Amino acid sequence: MLEGNVYRVLVALIALVLSTGCTDSQTETAAAPGTVVGLQANLIDTDEFPGNLHLVTDVILTAGQSNALADGTRFEPDIYPQDDRIDARILVWTQYEGWKVANPLNQIWEYDRYPARLWDPVNSNNSPGYQIARAIVDADPSRVVAFIPTSTPSQSIRYWRFGEAPYNTIKRRVESALNDLPSKSNVDLIWWMQGESDANADDFYRRELTALISSWRTEPWGAEKYFIANETVGFEVNRIFRELRTDGDPYTNYSEATDLPTRHPGGDHFNSTAYRIIGNRVQQIYFDMRSANGNNR
Repeated sequence: MLEGNVYRVLVALIALVLSTGCTDSQTETAAAPGTVVGLQANLIDTDEFPGNLHLVTDVILTAGQSNALADGTRFEPDIYPQDDRIDARILVWTQYEGWKVANPLNQIWEYDRYPARLWDPVNSNNSPGYQIARAIVDADPSRVVAFIPTSTPSQSIRYWRFGEAPYNTIKRRVESALNDLPSKSNVDLIWWMQGESDANADDFYRRELTALISSWRTEPWGAEKYFIANETVGFEVNRIFRELRTDGDPYTNYSEATDLPTRHPGGDHFNSTAYRIIGNRVQQIYFDMRSANGNNR
């Protein structure tokens, strides 16, 4: 009798697990048409050269320091099949293999970023560039978005000065990426998240940021293109970013982030959930800016 009771208890426990063990991924909304989710990701061969480069509508450059890298976060398609997924409409510039369908799970995008950290390849981070691109194609399924990730962890804004090594590295990367796009010769959006090394808002940072925006706009690929600075975690430098919304320049803006979760309590790095939210917020600001400037495509 005891053995029978044990058996029935085990069966009941198994049934309970099966009936309640659905993951967050099962409660997410269905993926948009044309996307591939979870175990079906192998239906898109992300090692192949993408055949839709001629359809690219938006090119995004992401720059900044470790928060622009999304350091320490994770791309989790099994848990978040809508926000973290492989999608043929989202392309990324990889350092050694050129344009690919973005697959954070098995691609290295910035292996020798400045300063070089070969011991820390970018692999499976929940990239803000990816999440911005994902939000754009979710909002407008006709778009194909290509993004160029660059990052310079732990560096002050002074390292992005015109003509110095990080600036030139980014410039060469953008030029190489655009040369391989058959129908695009410019960047549409520059997204910036930097400030942890320049936490205090002062005139120095304001001057450097203004100079950086001006420098990028002198490049043939950056003239009159949209610039969105993303707030960091609660630093005073965010005051300078907020000025971009009221400076009278229709091509600059900022995205709020001080309310977003961090990897550790009181830390200065956002967690994976934060980047999914950032993607949605930046997409909305970007579309609003384009609409206000009469540029809906």
